[in-house]
Amino acid sequence: SAQEEEKYVPETDPLVMEKLEQWQDMKFGLLMHWGAYSQWGIVESWSICPEDYGWCERKSGRFENYFEYVQDYENLKSTFNPVRFDPDRWAKAASDAGMKYVVFTTKHHDGFCMFDSKFTDYKITDPGCPFHDNPKSNITKAVFNSFRNNGLWTGAYFSKPDWHCDNYWDPYFPPMDRNVNYDPEAHPEKWKKYVQ
Repeated sequence: SAQEEEKYVPETDPLVMEKLEQWQDMKFGLLMHWGAYSQWGIVESWSICPEDYGWCERKSGRFENYFEYVQDYENLKSTFNPVRFDPDRWAKAASDAGMKYVVFTTKHHDGFCMFDSKFTDYKITDPGCPFHDNPKSNITKAVFNSFRNNGLWTGAYFSKPDWHCDNYWDPYFPPMDRNVNYDPEAHPEKWKKYVQ
């Protein structure tokens, strides 16, 4: 398929190369996956991907019906209310441990945004999420501000695949793996919408 044919293109911009060189020398940092799925104590969003079910399955709930399970998973947005969220404590702990940076999952493959977005309501700041009116509801911004204030670099883990988006995992087709679940060459208008 089109996305599998894409080849790695090495970076050539001198400013980016300089930043990458600095980043390489930092060595010790924190990669933080945290989102609505944390309520279930499962690894990121892999349990809704049929390709990876075996190693990350949820032991309870309605997994005997895949589509009911995905519905339950997506409804985690309606109960995600991390009122004890304290990014200043996280940043201080990372700094005290000698870490130099954080890479925070702003959106995993499930499509749930840990920041405000005008492109979706599947986000932490949506009124359907109980945390939406908290002063720190834009979690990504709060994390980045806290870590930067503690002298750490910040990076965004942002998944390009979005399993919540109908233009990526079209509800007409069953998802088979982590990739788009239709042929982009056969449905170029849908793929173009997704890319936009």
